[in-house]
Amino acid sequence: MNSHYKTLETIYNIAHQDPNPITYLCRPREIILRQFQDWSIIQQHLELLEQEGMVITKQMDTLIISITLSGIQKVASGNFDLQQ
Repeated sequence: MNSHYKTLETIYNIAHQDPNPITYLCRPREIILRQFQDWSIIQQHLELLEQEGMVITKQMDTLIISITLSGIQKVASGNFDLQQ
């Protein structure tokens, strides 16, 4: 099941316009506004993506999500199936 890559693609789309996307601090509301899924599902996706080294999450005043170089490369390669 690769639906968590849709969340990765969403994070990439949020961060990629920043001069340094790896340092962009994405907030949960940015993801929620772009995906029509429950937060609990997005959280599961984030956990899987973090295990794969595609994102880093940190708890600050709110949850902060950063895409990694591996995550950027995965989206740029298009080497995943979003339909599964």
